[in-house]
Amino acid sequence: MGMFDWFKSIVQGDGKSAAAPVAPGDEKGAEVGGLNFKTAIDAHLKWKTRLETYINGTSTEDLKVEVVSRDDQCPLGKWIYDKGGEKYGFSETFFDMKAHHANFHRCAGSVLTAAQAGDKATATSLLHGGDYLKASERVKMLLARMFMIASDGKEAIDAHLMWKKRLQAYINGESKEDLKVEVVSRDDQCTLGHWINGIGGERFGHLPAFAVIKSRHAHFHRCAGEVLATAQKDNKAAALHMLEEGAYPDASDQVAAAIVDLFERQKAAG
Repeated sequence: MGMFDWFKSIVQGDGKSAAAPVAPGDEKGAEVGGLNFKTAIDAHLKWKTRLETYINGTSTEDLKVEVVSRDDQCPLGKWIYDKGGEKYGFSETFFDMKAHHANFHRCAGSVLTAAQAGDKATATSLLHGGDYLKASERVKMLLARMFMIASDGKEAIDAHLMWKKRLQAYINGESKEDLKVEVVSRDDQCTLGHWINGIGGERFGHLPAFAVIKSRHAHFHRCAGEVLATAQKDNKAAALHMLEEGAYPDASDQVAAAIVDLFERQKAAG
């Protein structure tokens, strides 16, 4: 099984496929943004074995509740609070993973607390069901989803397509956002901009098709800034017209077309 299909099977809840071995040599392809997501999932799942051996008195580890309960002490946690946050802080999936990872460690701490109190039955029960199991599965699924998002930039692309709706809401007085021209005009502040300057650049920065995306995206934000500037001059009709005709819609379409072109080229290349 290929690496991408392995992660996809986890996201889709296909336990049988997720248990299948990954093709030799493919595991290296799981490293994105400073983290090998396959290794991270494997290490996360090993927590169950580590806690089981501790409960059964066969562990050589000196596990401490105050350490296990923290979400920033394991390799995944350290990545979340360092490179992970830097590269994927724009992603809702990342924040979900961060929250569920913290909850998982609280659950693991509860298991360990029961074990250290000599209550083996309770510790075993907590480990094999309830909140611990749910939290563990959720972290695994979100890690797999995070890998897929980081690989294809889907979340960043979806966020780009939401700009028209965001600007329309602002122009019509229906938005709660405090949009500023000097921020909207920049191409490194939005979700797609973070992807371009982060994981997207790492993976595709050497490709001419990626350079086209970057250039068109910068132009798009200049156009978006002009729409916003017009709206903030209380020229609602003109701003709405700019959203529908002229430079703004053309720029938005060109960004989308460039992204599609990049991924079609990647798909064709195998």
